Amino acid sequence: AGTPTQRSRRDRFRQTARGIRHPPSSRPRYCLGARAEECSTRPLTPPQPHVPIPGSFVLLAALLQVRADSQPSRVTAFPVVSYSGATGIQYGAAAFHAFRIGRDPATRASSDGAFFTRSTKGYTKAFVQAERWSPGNARRLRVRAEYTSHPLPFFGIGARAPDGNEEWYSLGLTSVHVQDQRALRGSTYLLAGYRFVNTRPRESETGGLVWRGELPGTTGGTTSELQLGLARDSRDRPGAPLRGRFARVVAAVSSRSLGADYTFSRLTVDARRYVPLDRGHVVAAQLQYDAVSGRVPFDQLPMIGADTAMRGYPRGRYRDRQAVTAQVEIRSAHWRRSGVVLFAGAGSVGGRLPDLLQGPWRPTAGAGLRLLLIPADRAVARLDLAFGRGSFGVHIGLGEAF
Repeated sequence: AGTPTQRSRRDRFRQTARGIRHPPSSRPRYCLGARAEECSTRPLTPPQPHVPIPGSFVLLAALLQVRADSQPSRVTAFPVVSYSGATGIQYGAAAFHAFRIGRDPATRASSDGAFFTRSTKGYTKAFVQAERWSPGNARRLRVRAEYTSHPLPFFGIGARAPDGNEEWYSLGLTSVHVQDQRALRGSTYLLAGYRFVNTRPRESETGGLVWRGELPGTTGGTTSELQLGLARDSRDRPGAPLRGRFARVVAAVSSRSLGADYTFSRLTVDARRYVPLDRGHVVAAQLQYDAVSGRVPFDQLPMIGADTAMRGYPRGRYRDRQAVTAQVEIRSAHWRRSGVVLFAGAGSVGGRLPDLLQGPWRPTAGAGLRLLLIPADRAVARLDLAFGRGSFGVHIGLGEAF
């Protein structure tokens, strides 16, 4: 499946996995800067429609509820099966467990979640997570551990990295994230957290920038971050709000004194608002800003392209030291446990703030389906189809995108 250009790139990627390398004289050069004139002079192929994993489409996302919703503790499990040209058939399962600590109905729901898929070509994606809200919402503790080894595209760094610079790579990534949130006053919380990420190179396309190891992170390594921030959260339910606001500012530092191979700092700003409409419909809006300084692994740079924001682009389609994204989503009321959403957004990356604001701004839009898993907590599973400029993406997940 895929265009001739995409099939050729996948062939090169598979050859590299078998240890076949081109001679140095035939290795292509790749875009390193944000300006078009700083990119390689090699002929660029015409832009091709791109899927996060080429040729991907969903074969099955059937849902099986294994415990009635009327029970105090609710468990939902479902199989996940999909296909892509890069990974082959992917198969696995996910489970979600929701409950409430204490008897106060105003206490937010706590949850556990797990997800695992394996592909016929040996790629894995798995995570487990736990979230606990104490009685009265005075404290929130969240822990997530994840491992992924899926192939991903890399186009270079900068807002104008061209489609013709696409190369494929895969890293074995292990991460653990712990965050403790404690109420200061009302809906204002103090955040403290720790994030550990370890990567090791698995495969890379012969002759590419990742293959040559010319960027931080291409040879693997460890980041170890301490995080501190403030949040204001007045949402009625965090997982699928009908009304309220959420704002968060978090500063993070990765340092060799913490056991990291890379020293850098990060600032993240996330602001959201939820406005109810007639008949249970909701308008949700989000603005995000992410900036780094120091020596940052290329796969942890601020970027455009993810399953929760800028969904019409493959993960990391554009990346640089700063990124800003904005999106609006209209969510319908649920009818017989089903709902629909419409969304649109835009984003930009840049090395400095003036470059970021100047653009170019990349648009995205799409639609999705929602299946209500646990009505009491409005917990949902989602399937989104999103389009970007010359690309599109299909995403499956637990919970709303934001």
